[in-house]
Amino acid sequence: MKKKRTLFLCFFVVFIVYFFQKGYSGDFIRWGDSVETVNTEKLERNNVPYKIKDNKVYIPEDAFDKATWCCS
Repeated sequence: MKKKRTLFLCFFVVFIVYFFQKGYSGDFIRWGDSVETVNTEKLERNNVPYKIKDNKVYIPEDAFDKATWCCS
């Protein structure tokens, strides 16, 4: 009985960790005016993914709050 409980607890922990990881899946929105005005080092340091396209920085829409918090 104790082995079943331990096994169940292990599966439960794996389930929680797997399904509640924060992954950014939103559409990318423009962040700042240009690459020169955005501090991309702060975005990298705070694990906010970004893309640079046509000299503009884009971040995932669902990372907007985190980017605002870390870069202001």
